[in-house]
Amino acid sequence: TKTAVYYGTDETESFEDDTELTEVTIAQGVTAIGEGAFDGCSSLMAITIPDSVTTIGKGAFYECSSLTAITIPDSVTTIGDGAFYGCSSLTAITIPDGVTTISIGAFQGCSSLTAITIPDGVTTIGDYAFYDCSSLAAITIPDSVTTISDHAFYRCSSLTAITIPDGLTTIYDGAFGGCSSLAAITIPDGVTKIGNWAFYGCTALTRLSLSPAVSIGENCFL
Repeated sequence: TKTAVYYGTDETESFEDDTELTEVTIAQGVTAIGEGAFDGCSSLMAITIPDSVTTIGKGAFYECSSLTAITIPDSVTTIGDGAFYGCSSLTAITIPDGVTTISIGAFQGCSSLTAITIPDGVTTIGDYAFYDCSSLAAITIPDSVTTISDHAFYRCSSLTAITIPDGLTTIYDGAFGGCSSLAAITIPDGVTKIGNWAFYGCTALTRLSLSPAVSIGENCFL
């Protein structure tokens, strides 16, 4: 095993592509885990993040494919684009209450993630946020969410049911495309537009409720 301490004293401090690194401790007092800090650390299995950290940078744990669990402290308010992209062994994660945006591709390719609760303060679920989370069977989307962006849940093939929050007005392109186990969905009356391919490949979908006034994009239910 190989262990390390991340001090965050230099914005460029990085263990990128260190395939021997198995365990990391983020030093107390560190406020940000830098962009790509542990990118490609494919043997990293454990990490301890102190409550001084407020920001997890873009691609910080990109393709850390051996990481099975991580505790993100409540102090974290920002999780950058692709922060946990390709963490294919990650089975569970808790998103802190202070996070307002699930960034682009934040959990893309987390194919072992089975369930996730999005906190009440989140307003936006970004493009590709949970793309290819093929084991994700349950997700709770709070009423605070007003935007579910392009391909946010694309190919979440184990997802069986989902509740669309009342504050949503648009379901963007491919948002739930390839969710082949999705059997039922209720779309609130406030939704006025459903984008192209939004439910493409949802072959198990047998029941759908939506307003007759909604604008439906190309190949939406193909």
